[in-house]
Parts: sequence; structure tokens; C-alpha cells
Amino acid sequence: MGFLKTTGTIFIISGLFLGCSSAPNVATDKTTSHPVGTLQFIESVPEETTLDSPAFEDAATAWPAYLASAKSSIDVASFYFSRMGDGKDSSAPAGLEDPLLKSIQALEDAAGRNVKVRILGDSKFQKTYPELLAEFKEVPGAESRVIDLDSQTGGVMHAKYFLIDDNTLFVGSQNWDWRALSQIRELGALVNHPRMAAQLKLIFEMDWESAAGGGPSLQVQPETIPYSQLPKAVLQAPNGENVTAVLAASPLVSLPPGVPWDLPLLVELIDSAQNSVHLQLLSYNPSDREGRLFDDLDSALRRAAARKVKVEIIFSNWSKVHYKLHWIQSLAAVKNIDIKFSNIPEHSHGFVPFARVEHAKYMVVDGQRSWVGTSNWSRGYFHASRNISLFFDGSGAARPLDDFFAHGWASPYVETVDPGGDYQPPKRR
Repeated sequence: MGFLKTTGTIFIISGLFLGCSSAPNVATDKTTSHPVGTLQFIESVPEETTLDSPAFEDAATAWPAYLASAKSSIDVASFYFSRMGDGKDSSAPAGLEDPLLKSIQALEDAAGRNVKVRILGDSKFQKTYPELLAEFKEVPGAESRVIDLDSQTGGVMHAKYFLIDDNTLFVGSQNWDWRALSQIRELGALVNHPRMAAQLKLIFEMDWESAAGGGPSLQVQPETIPYSQLPKAVLQAPNGENVTAVLAASPLVSLPPGVPWDLPLLVELIDSAQNSVHLQLLSYNPSDREGRLFDDLDSALRRAAARKVKVEIIFSNWSKVHYKLHWIQSLAAVKNIDIKFSNIPEHSHGFVPFARVEHAKYMVVDGQRSWVGTSNWSRGYFHASRNISLFFDGSGAARPLDDFFAHGWASPYVETVDPGGDYQPPKRR
């Protein structure tokens, strides 16, 4: 078939200790009797920049390779799906190639060999990029749906992840957008662990059934559990070290039992810092359009600085808009906090809309604990929208993320934020 186009019941499983019939043949953690999984980080790099991290796989080649390994099922969720030429804003200058097509072909090929393929997108962005999800409805063995979280929680399906054979999960900042694979700096984590995959499967099933009209997937959640009391998966990091991991998500009102809310875990992570916090985000805003204050994370960063923790942050230049800028400059004025804006230059072939930006979302604390997620830091991402977080404990995960951060921090594309400076946001489209 070839790239399609070239250019309600809610399933609830209680508890975190979930098995999977297709568990990989891996070692066992003797302290828990659960399998030891694997962890690796996958990046995307804007073409014509020096931001490549040789230790990380590139999503444009890694995604289709892992998807091609599927034997029984692939579940994909993304804020939106856009090949080059789809929608109104996905055009590209002449000479650029579409790196997403190989992953789309991998999904189509999987469906052709009787792998169950399901694709879930957000209803708001489906209005902008309707083509791919509509076409997958016609692929034998594949299904696609859109979820309207706005009518349920006031948010969007902002998570970006996929599941392969209920064993392997990818969670990262990359949407299924050709630009996310070649024109934007992105970061994600690929984990092979059946229990973590089962947790993410619960979330996918909840949203999948809701998208079919199964009714709002709202749940009454128990009291927040401290990170130290959450069951951990054991993963082998790329350097051979074992790290522990926790999967969490948002929003609080739409989580299946056994999946913790990520916001309090992020606050707890910052509050644990003794020496350093390295953070990178697309955007940051402690207030929303309704004027509600969201200072959970902002206050935690300021508390860390008051403890003489060295806080370093990279924000994209998309955050130079006036309603975010004053918050960022206020934070930059705090002793022990240094902030830089990242400015990715235009491609030599010409302007690419909604691209040439750093979109990664991650944090490293004290070189030991870390977070990789899909949320920017403002209220709606945690209280209204679907997002996924991965928390890691151990230098085997923290060290490569710190290297990723240091590469960006020292790059020629950053500028130090002046608390009193005058900034203008870049052209986005």
C-alpha cells in the first residue's frame, strides 16, 4: 500500500504488579522477583545543528526498527499526526525529506502481518491534521480514534507514546510529526518492562474506550503516595547499571488505579535536590488564561535555590511571549538560578513552520534522579490534559540525561536570560 499517502467499556486492573503473557526473556530482580527490563534514550535533532548526541539513537531510524519487531500489537497515542504536506501548516521547503514515512510504513506493514494496530489522537488537532488518522481507518487490521478530553476535563490528549506487544513502551516529547523527527530537538525513553507496559496499557485502554463514546474516563483517586512507597521497576541502563523506574501520568481526575499522579512526584523530586537541578522545557507558565496561580513547581524551584542548590534551566525561545516571559525573568532573578533561551536557526532550505525549536521535557537532580515526560510546566498539563511521566533513580539514567543537558547548555544556540531584558518571540508560522 505504501505510506497510505506519499507526500464503551473501561478496563480497570487494580494494583501495580501486573503481569504479561509476552514478557521478555530477561534477568530477574532478586529483591522483587520481577523481570529486569532495559532502558535507552532516543533523540531527535534539528538538521544542520551540532546538537546530536552520539550515545542516543535517532527516533527517525529507531522508531520503524522497533515497530517492525511487533508480533501481536502496537498502540500509538500522540497529540497529532502529520506527514509532510498534511494539514495547513505542514508544508516544507523544497529539498527536505519526510522522516515519518518509514514509521507509518512500519505500522501499515505490521497490520498486514496480523499485528493489531490502534492509533489514538486528540480531537482538537484532528481538525488541523485530519488526513492520517482518517486514512488508517481504511487499513485492514488497523483502527484509529480521536478523544475529546476537552469535554471531559477541559484538556487535550497531549501524551506521546507507543506500546509494542505489551512489553515495550516509548514515552517522549516527539509527536508523530515529520518535523519532530528532523527539525526539532526532542527526547524520549524506550523501556522494555512488562509491568510498566501494563500500566501504560491501562491508560491507553481507558482513553481508547472513551474515544469510542464509552463515557468520561473520570476516576476518584486515592491519597497521593510518596515516591519512596511506590513499587519500582528495575531496568538496565545503557552503561550496564541498574536503575529503578516509576511510570506516572496526568490528569489526576483521569487515572486508572495503580497509576500515580506525576505532579506531586515532580515536586518531591525537586524538593529532594541537594546540589543541582538541570531542567529543560518548551514552555513554562505558573498562571493560566483564567488567571489561576499554579506555583507548585515554581515554588519548588525557588525552595531549591534557597537551599543553595544550583538550578540551571533551558527554555525554548517560544517562551518569549509576554505572558510567560515575566514569570521566567522573575525566576532568573533568583540567586542560584540560571536560565537560558534556546534559539535554533532557520534551515538553509527556508522557513519550516512550527519547527526549529527545542521541545524536550526532562529534569535531572543531583546527577542521580531524573524525569522524562510529555508535559510542559503549566497548570493545564497536570490538571486537565493527558500526559505521561517516567521517573528514574540511579546515575545510569541521570548521567546520559545530564550529558544531553550539558550539550545544549554549552551550544552556540543559547542565550542567558536577562531578568530585565527585552525579548521578542520568534516567528512560528
